[in-house]
Amino acid sequence: MMPELTDVAVIGTGVVGLAVAVELLHRGVHVTMVGPRTGAHRGQGTRAAGAMLSTFSELEPHHDAQRAELETAERLAAHDTYPAWLERIGAMGGQKVQATAGTWVLAPAGRAFCLEPIAEAARTAGHQVEEHEASSIPGLRAPASSAGALWLPTEARVDSADLMEALSLAVGQHPRATWISQPAMAVGTGTVSCRGGETVQARDVVLAAGCGIPALLPDRGHPMGVPPILAGHGASARLNAPAMKLEHVVRTPNAAFACGTHLVPRTDGTLYLGGTNRLTLDADPDQPPGLDEIAVLATDSATLLDPRLKAATLQDTRTGLRPYTLDHLPLVGRTGEPSILLATATYRCGVLLAPRLAELVADEITTPGSLTTHPYWAQRPMPAPDIDDVLTQGAAQGLLEHLLQAGGHLSLAQQAEFAAFTSLALRALLGEDSKAGAAMRRLWDRAPVIEAIPSLFALARRLEALR
Repeated sequence: MMPELTDVAVIGTGVVGLAVAVELLHRGVHVTMVGPRTGAHRGQGTRAAGAMLSTFSELEPHHDAQRAELETAERLAAHDTYPAWLERIGAMGGQKVQATAGTWVLAPAGRAFCLEPIAEAARTAGHQVEEHEASSIPGLRAPASSAGALWLPTEARVDSADLMEALSLAVGQHPRATWISQPAMAVGTGTVSCRGGETVQARDVVLAAGCGIPALLPDRGHPMGVPPILAGHGASARLNAPAMKLEHVVRTPNAAFACGTHLVPRTDGTLYLGGTNRLTLDADPDQPPGLDEIAVLATDSATLLDPRLKAATLQDTRTGLRPYTLDHLPLVGRTGEPSILLATATYRCGVLLAPRLAELVADEITTPGSLTTHPYWAQRPMPAPDIDDVLTQGAAQGLLEHLLQAGGHLSLAQQAEFAAFTSLALRALLGEDSKAGAAMRRLWDRAPVIEAIPSLFALARRLEALR
């Protein structure tokens, strides 16, 4: 079989890969997409996403000022390009996508402080933000114990299914685009080998396949300087809730190492429900949601957002794998093999950041070297964080939130005692010379990030059971 010849091969048909293709086609580049165009797309983060365009509401109180400033600046850049980007997609493929503005952030009891960094970032950026009582949220019967709410009129949402269909049409119908609907199996210098036996030869190859990227590269990309790409496993559900008429996103602040519990109205009349995120070291795209994950969604949504959700019915559930890095910033640009580029690791903001990453990677392809000083540069130094730094970043509070999901309860005094004990215990376990300590250190060495704390906690319990 003769190889497919192209300027750029883009691996991965999620929102980032398709956005990269759209941008390159707009700039006159010939593109070959590699990856399934139809089907279940199991494990793909985009199609399991609520597609909130969270410019500000992902900020957390423990984020340091430098990280908050950097992430907000890039999200604002994406926000500013979004309307024109949607127009371009509609013009290219003939299917328009509407972004609906407006997000409510609802603070549960005792968590009013979580609204402060969100409001401050929005005001600093010149965006409107309003403080309200929780009872002011239209269409919602918020718990009386809620601590308050923010209205962010410029923070929007899209329907992920509509967006993906429009992007697929924009790329699939373009005269300079070719689409190979088989998954990539291996990537080398200027070459892509596909499951169906096809081979693509390209000047540049863009890897936008998220958590699947390391498996495509020799020795998981280590010789090319590709840093570890971790996977956050998230579960979501679509609900039928006829009694509830929401016009806007309603979400809580981030908690339990995940984005807040959130409801997103969909164009088909259903409500999208999301909010779980669990580190997985063995990313399996076919793994369905666990019963405990669905229990967390069901209980937290009814407890924190609206008790009427107890009467909602499930239409379907999905899981998505969210790629991220040790420093929680995306990876964009050339690897140590110059013909292979990355466009990935957007974590929970892929739908918002997609046009921004597309611009950056297209700049690097058309003007090599343009990204070497950008904070997302794929070859930036990324040392493993020190455990003391991680444990000071809200780890104990996050673990408490993780354990108290699905209706758990501890008094405030018990929470404070538990938080102090947890930090000391984790340091001791990771530092002691014992079989348990060695097992926990091995897990930590594979994923030295704050999201690993629940896994360490669960591992300690499993090790104790084996004694």
